[in-house]
Amino acid sequence: MQKAASLNQNKNRNFIPSDESLREGYDLKKEVVLFVVRQSLLASGKEAFEMINRSLFEKYHCELLDCFEKPEYLLDVLKYVYDGSYASVVESIKRSLDKFAQDGTIKQFLEKLS
Repeated sequence: MQKAASLNQNKNRNFIPSDESLREGYDLKKEVVLFVVRQSLLASGKEAFEMINRSLFEKYHCELLDCFEKPEYLLDVLKYVYDGSYASVVESIKRSLDKFAQDGTIKQFLEKLS
C-alpha cells in the first residue's frame, strides 16, 4: 500500500526518482541547485531575498526549496521582484550551474528557468 502511494506521489512530481539510490543523487542535485539559487539571490541583497521568499509563499504556497521541481514559480517571482533586471539574476544562476548543466534534472531546471 505504501508503495502505491509512493508511486502516485512520484507521478505528481515529474522527475523525482523512486529508487532509493537514485533518490539520494536527486536530493544532492537539489541541494546544489538550492545553494546556488540562494547565493545568487543573496548577492542582490537580503531584502530582495526575503521578498522573493515571501512572494513564493503568498503566491504559490511554497518555499525556495520547492522551486527545484517548479522553477517556473521562481522565474515568475523573480520577474515580479526584480522587474526588468531579473535576467541578470537568472544568468548568475545559470553561470554557477553551468558545469552541472548536462545532468538531466538540473538541465530541466535551467530550461524552465529560461
